[in-house]
Amino acid sequence: MMYEKLMRVVLLISILVVAVSSQSSKPDPTPSPAPKDQPISLTNHVIKVGYMGTGYSQNNFTAGKGDVLYWEWEGELEHSVIESSPETPCVKKEGGIDLGVHKAPFNVSIAVEEKRTYVFFSDVSDDCKKGMYGGINLPQGYVWPEQLTAAPKQIDTPNLGPKPTEPTGSMTTMGVNAANAKATQSSTSYSPEISSTCDLTKPGYKIITGVLVLISFYLLL
Repeated sequence: MMYEKLMRVVLLISILVVAVSSQSSKPDPTPSPAPKDQPISLTNHVIKVGYMGTGYSQNNFTAGKGDVLYWEWEGELEHSVIESSPETPCVKKEGGIDLGVHKAPFNVSIAVEEKRTYVFFSDVSDDCKKGMYGGINLPQGYVWPEQLTAAPKQIDTPNLGPKPTEPTGSMTTMGVNAANAKATQSSTSYSPEISSTCDLTKPGYKIITGVLVLISFYLLL
C-alpha cells in the first residue's frame, strides 16, 4: 500500500516537472518598439543658385512637409542662400536658415520640416537688389517690393526622383541654421530578450499550483 502511494506521488511529480519545463521554456512575446515618425520625401525640388548670374532658377513655388530642396550652385561667382521674410526680403531673418556663401561646384539638400512661407535671398554684395531672391509657399497675391529688380523668370527643372542626389554640402531640415551642418544618420537595433521568469498568475501555473496542493493533501492522508 505504501509502495503504491509512493509510485503515485513520483508520477505526479514527474508530470509537474514536465509542465513547469514546458511553461518556462516559452518566452513571453515582447512587443515591437513603436516606429519613429520620419519625414518622407514626397518631391525633390531643384534650385540652381547663381542662375543667369544673379538669380535662383526656382523663385516662387510650393513645397510641402517632407519635400526636399536641392540647392545647386553654378557659375564662377559666390552666392549665398539666406532666409528672410516677406516684409524685408533682403534682410536676414534672425535665427533663420543660412546655407553660407559658396560657388560651383557645391550643392546642399534641405528637408522641409513644416509647410509655411519661406523667403530666401543672397546677401553677397548687392545680389538681392539685382533680383537674387525668392519665396516658397508665398501668400496669395503677394507682391515683391518695388525697389527690387525683378527676379529672373523661373525655369521648370525635373524632379530628382524619390531619392535626392548625394550632396557635396549637407543634408538638414528647414528651420535650423545649416551653414556648418553635416549629414548624420542614426539607426537603432532591437534585440528581444528571452525571459524564463515564471508568472504564477497565468492559467498554466494556476493548474500546477493546484496539483502541488493536491499532492500535499495526499501525502498527509
